[in-house]
Amino acid sequence: MLELFALLTLLAAASLAQSSPQSNILAVLRQEGFTEFADFLAASAPDLLSGPKTNLIVYAPTNAAFRRRKSSSDLLRREVPEEEEACSYQIAQDVEVTGNTKRSYDHGRENGVCNEVASPGAADFMTFLDDPDFVNLPPNNNASIVQKNMPKGALPVVHSGLGDVVKVTGLDIPFDKGVIRPVSGLFSLPRLLSFTLPFLGTDKALAALDETGLINDLDNRTGITFLAPDDRAIPNNISASVLAEILRRHTIVGLPVFTSDLRNGDTYQTLAGTTIAVTVQCANVFIGGARILAGDAIIKNGVVHTVDKVYHLSSSPSTQKH
Repeated sequence: MLELFALLTLLAAASLAQSSPQSNILAVLRQEGFTEFADFLAASAPDLLSGPKTNLIVYAPTNAAFRRRKSSSDLLRREVPEEEEACSYQIAQDVEVTGNTKRSYDHGRENGVCNEVASPGAADFMTFLDDPDFVNLPPNNNASIVQKNMPKGALPVVHSGLGDVVKVTGLDIPFDKGVIRPVSGLFSLPRLLSFTLPFLGTDKALAALDETGLINDLDNRTGITFLAPDDRAIPNNISASVLAEILRRHTIVGLPVFTSDLRNGDTYQTLAGTTIAVTVQCANVFIGGARILAGDAIIKNGVVHTVDKVYHLSSSPSTQKH
């Protein structure tokens, strides 16, 4: 009987240890096969996860994804900077993360379902990236990423700088301060609007902003949302000065507005002093009558959404949403 009791105790202890969060993030990463990211984190930012921080999401690239990053010539083209900043952009906080169990993702609100929300199942998470070389936001705001659920039960995707999107590749793995979330690559760090627009197929807008000098204001302004017209949406006969004035009406001032924030009927104030309204029609989201083609390209001072047209807005008293 004593032997049976001892065996049951051992089995219960083993089961508890298996279901309980591990205490050491590096040990868990290595145990789960994320050895290259663990080495990267240990070498580049060993103190990043120290202290009382909890409810963390550590977005961990697989070894294969990490090797692709190191060998990619695209790395040089994008001028990905210091390793410590790259580490800090992979770690976010989520008040809903408990760290107790692996959790599946909520696919109850899939893209394409008619409702009042622009991006159902989406959430923007603030990361640890606060380096002023890459962040120019209002006080107490670090750089963000945007995670979006996908239809038909697929795992989510995550939007970061330069319009890049990486895939979540597995369920959350708990550790004592939160969860490790496997992803298909490192996030691209936020850069200036002027650096980002060529990656989004919006060269005509950038040319007009550059020619008129407005790009310097937008690059240095704290906290913007820029609605960048796709190149196909801009007529060839429009002058740079006229286009730049219109693009002032494509610039929401204040905090960044991610697609996860957009609700039908919301209104925002623009740099031109006009108002801009949000309309949600099932899977289509319009701001001032322009449809969002691609959203949530994170920039140093906010976010860019690519839209399908340029538009003229009437000047009217505005109500800025916070």
